[in-house]
Order: sequence, then C-alpha cells, then structure tokens
Amino acid sequence: MLEATVAQMMASRGGAIEAPAGTGKTEQIALVARHVPGRRLILTHTVAGVDAIRRRLRRLSVPADKWQVDTLSAWAHRYAMAYPDGSGLARTWSARDRDWPAVIRAAATLIERGAINSVLRASYTGVLVDEYQDCTRDHHRLVCALAGVLRCYVFGDPLQAIFGFRAEEMADWDKDTLTRFPLAGRLETPHRWIAAGNAELGNWLIAGRADFRAGRFDFTRAPESVSWTRSEQKAGANELAQHCSVRMEDGHTLSVLHSSVSDTRRADLAKLIRATTVEPVGGQSEREFYRALRDLQGMNRMEAVLTLAGTVYSGADVSGKRKRVDTLLKNTNRMRIPASPAELALRAVAQGNSLRSVADFFSCLEREFGVTVVRPELSYCVGAALRHCIEHPDVHLDDAAFQIANARRERGRIIRNRSVGSTLLVKGLEFDHVVITPDACTSRQNWYVALTRASRSVKVLSPKARFTI
Repeated sequence: MLEATVAQMMASRGGAIEAPAGTGKTEQIALVARHVPGRRLILTHTVAGVDAIRRRLRRLSVPADKWQVDTLSAWAHRYAMAYPDGSGLARTWSARDRDWPAVIRAAATLIERGAINSVLRASYTGVLVDEYQDCTRDHHRLVCALAGVLRCYVFGDPLQAIFGFRAEEMADWDKDTLTRFPLAGRLETPHRWIAAGNAELGNWLIAGRADFRAGRFDFTRAPESVSWTRSEQKAGANELAQHCSVRMEDGHTLSVLHSSVSDTRRADLAKLIRATTVEPVGGQSEREFYRALRDLQGMNRMEAVLTLAGTVYSGADVSGKRKRVDTLLKNTNRMRIPASPAELALRAVAQGNSLRSVADFFSCLEREFGVTVVRPELSYCVGAALRHCIEHPDVHLDDAAFQIANARRERGRIIRNRSVGSTLLVKGLEFDHVVITPDACTSRQNWYVALTRASRSVKVLSPKARFTI
C-alpha cells in the first residue's frame, strides 16, 4: 500500500520524498503508477535504475499502458530530436559528440516554449523522477519545465549522491530541489532487510545515517552480517580474489564492488573469481575500441582487437594468437598446425579495414573450446554495433552503438549470480551478498551506497575497521 506521506504528496501538484536505500522507494513509485489514475512518465538516470523500476512494475502487475520508464537523457533526446525547430538541438548532433547536457537543455527549451504542452498532456497524467539527488542543474531545469505542465513528484536521498563529479553543476537538494518540490516526508522502514529476514542490518543502516553523513564508519560495532578484513588499497587482483569468497545458498547473488575508474581491473578480478562484470552503457573500453577501429590500420588495428579480446574473454590466449598471426602474415610455411578460424579472421583484420573481419574474429573466438565471456554486456554491445554497421554501411559506428544502447535500455540488463561492478554501476540494484574492495569507495556517499546493496551479508575489505572519510 502507499505510504501515508506519499499518498498525501499525491494530493498536491508536486512534492519530494526523501528515501533512504532499502526503504521501499521503488515499490512506492510502482504503487503510484498502479493506484493513481492516469499514465505516469517515470524518469531516472541509469540503465540499472530503469531496469529495477520496470521489474517492480511488472512484479506488481501494473498494466503497461499506465507507465513509461526511461532515463532522463534518453527521453530528452527523443523529444529534442523529434522537434528540432522548437528545441534548438542541432540536426547534426551525434551520439559520438557525447554532449548530453546540450540535449537536456534543448528538451527543457522545447517544453518552456510551450511547443509540446498538448503532446505531454495527451501522453501523461504526471511525472515521477527517481534518484533526484543525482540531477544536475540542467536536469533540474528540465524537470521544472515538466512540472509547469504536469503534476510532478521527485524521490531521492542526498546521502546517495554519487554522480556529482562536478559539484558546481549539481542541483542542491535543499536549495534547489526542496525549494521547487516541498518535502512531503521521509521513508524510514527498512523493507529490503525485513523481507530478507535480516532486520538487524537494515536497522543499523538506518540508525547510522547521521554518522555516515558525517563520514564516520565503524565496522567494529556492526551487526554479525557485516564482516571486516584488513586489505590495503591498490591490492592486486590475485590478493583481492582470496577475500572474495562468500558462503552462498543456491540462487543467491553476489556483487563485488571494485574500482569505479578502471573497467579492466574489474574484468581482471572477475576472471579470477569466475564472475562476470557489470558494464556502463557506452563505457570507456567501448569508446576507445571504436576510436581505435577508426584511427588504426594493419598490425596496430589487430593489436587493438586483441587488447579488447583479452579483457572481454577468459581463456582467449591473446599472446598465443598474436604470435600465430604474426607467423601467418610473415611465413605461412612455418605453421605446423593449421590456422584456426579466429586466427584467419585476425589476419584479415591486420590486412584490411573491414568491420566484418573484426566481427568474424569475435564470433569465432567465442566458439573456441575453453573460452568464456567475462564481460557479456560489452561483448554484446560491440558485436551488435559491428553487425549493424555491416548491414548498414552508411551508419557511423558510434551512432550504431548509440542505437544498440537504446535498445539495451528497453530490454533491460541481465546480471549473473556472481558479478563485479562499482557503486556507480550497481546503484539502484540489490544483491544477497556484497564484497566491498579497498578501492571501491572514494566518498562517504559511495560507502553508503555500497553498504546498502546487500540484504544478507556485507564483507568490507579496507585498511582499517574504523575511519573517517
């Protein structure tokens, strides 16, 4: 049922709910869509957030015609591009420019001019915005523009603000958010942990918010389900892997939270603990690979393909393939063992600029005995983008990747039972067990997000059991 504070807020044209992790925010958003008449536009920031909300809506059997869930960026892009004269977004705008603030501003301009008021009112009864603490000032302007046309309600928690890479660009929760959307109340029941039979952990997390907000963390006084192991920062993957074992029942999920700045370090750890990675949409590895395909030729191009393969797959024998293809190019007669399909495709990569040979190499590699995918999301996105460009030669690789990313958002992501991610990538998700490495958290907000991802157990790896950050 709807919390009293949420029901009271819905009686007004707008408002805000402060919602600590695990207190049922996603459930309340879904219940609003189910019980309040009309169709709701539900916006958030990340693919993970979109996926979590959609799963909750479906679990509660909320009819699909009562909601639309999207990221703020994707929704803004759709409308700004559909009405370029009203939005002012350049018709030449491309995903490879990565200028998403321009897209957000263009969508806000479009609404502020009243150009699509009738479209919005015909499409939606109201707007719900999740994770509002992560909104930039541009996002805030867009939501305020929507609030001028439709009823608008926002949900957030300033202690989970981990996307503020540039603090001056972020909307201030007290000065900006609550000034425009008055605080209707706070959610305080730790539903996530009560449902898991671990209310003690939930109550500790709720009771400790004042300390967490001040940057004080003390794992010597944590409940039994929170353990601490000494481990230094910058520890190697082999050392960390020794601490990542967790006793799990069948069907339970484990997420190891590791460095947010190095996807290759996360992949290295995933290989050692037989897990897969959680990947950002259009992340650094994917962008750098597309750049390499554009800029490099010959052996350098082949090297870029092998480098990606070495992080995406386990058992790929990258160094062996490098030597074999070098021999294949220079002196075929010296090869006693015939070249494999993957090696032949790799030779074609070194000899030409065709994207088909790159796609063929990855396809052949995945079929080799002993090769397993460690980064399935990255593997899927790269393969799909390559195939799209092969079928549509006039499409730029970055634009193909953007189309694939949008399709992925619609489909939702699949996270395996054992995964390695970062606080940025798993925010909004929940797992049975979590391991936090020494390099996973760089702020008090990151620590709070990390600690609140698990419902059953948390293992903390850090230099000290008590610290202030």
